[in-house]
Amino acid sequence: MRLFTLFIFLFFSSSAFSQDIYTSEYESSPDPNRFYSEIQSFLNEDVFIKSNKKLIVFTGSSSIRFWMGLKNDFSEYDILNRGFGGSIFSDLNFFIEDLVIKHNPDLIVIYEGDNDIAFNIPLEEIYKDFKISHSKIRNKLKNTPIIYIAPKPSPSRWNFKENYNELNKMIQNFCKKENNTYFFDSWTIMLDNQGNIPKKYFWKDMLHMNNLGYEVWKKNLEPLINRILK
Repeated sequence: MRLFTLFIFLFFSSSAFSQDIYTSEYESSPDPNRFYSEIQSFLNEDVFIKSNKKLIVFTGSSSIRFWMGLKNDFSEYDILNRGFGGSIFSDLNFFIEDLVIKHNPDLIVIYEGDNDIAFNIPLEEIYKDFKISHSKIRNKLKNTPIIYIAPKPSPSRWNFKENYNELNKMIQNFCKKENNTYFFDSWTIMLDNQGNIPKKYFWKDMLHMNNLGYEVWKKNLEPLINRILK
């Protein structure tokens, strides 16, 4: 049986959420308050759900938000999509209690870092914010498995590829040292045999993935999820 947070409870907890939202501890990053309405809508959606399925919370930027087939792709699990487009690691850290921790999921899947690089945030700061996300989860959920999806390659951001590769190495090395923390290499699986990015995986903006791109993710991510939860 899986219990999500009751709406009435959220009504009271959202008051505290509203009071905290007006100050940001991330002076060098965009103000997370810009997502206030979107996060509030998530809070209003949360209800009691009874299920024998294991719960996975997916969160992160638009690559999660636009994964429209997420529930069908992993239908043997209860899925919560808590992606909010344009977000970076520091935004996730600011809202992580409401988006992830309070649901006490069986698995957490995170995609951040993509916009961080595009916003020209220094790699050291991105890595620091990444580690903060891990510590915030571990402070409340000691043993819950976490999958960090590597920032993916995309034609529109190919000029940042060196930064992407460096950040992915940093995240991967961290995950190797932590219990129940996994790195999903979305970078390598998106490239062809010549190391190029097939444009067929993307919308016309050459940034956001279409169904073909998500099929690649699903095919490669599903075995890892099943290995962790079964």
